[in-house]
Amino acid sequence: MFIPGGHGAVVGLPRSEDVARTLDWALENDKYVITLCHGPAALLAASLGKSESPFKGYSVCVFPDALDEGPNLEIGYLPGRLQWLVAGLLREQGLNVLNDDMTGRVHQDRKLLTGDSPLASNALGLLAADALVEAVRDEG
Repeated sequence: MFIPGGHGAVVGLPRSEDVARTLDWALENDKYVITLCHGPAALLAASLGKSESPFKGYSVCVFPDALDEGPNLEIGYLPGRLQWLVAGLLREQGLNVLNDDMTGRVHQDRKLLTGDSPLASNALGLLAADALVEAVRDEG
């Protein structure tokens, strides 16, 4: 399952029952979930109707809240303050956010692969390709 990033990912995906069902399916069927930038906001949907997130205890890379609170506002990239910040809410759900900056960092925790920003796109693609090829080799 691939969840793209961008600020659009914070609108709707975290509250989507369809995203929640898809994440449940991926976890129940031992499938990879791959996401970058603001895409990990979709992981918030996994806790809908549950007492805690099934991703609690996972480590992730995500777009840093500090950029959405400062530079992205200052340069006019965002039209105003966001109603909430992705990394902060992921932490509240018990996920371990590994980065507080944007360097292109990627990380794999079990079958969850994440990248911190558009700078991580290539490295996340390479990480995902290696993981998927290895999974196919292990199956066959």
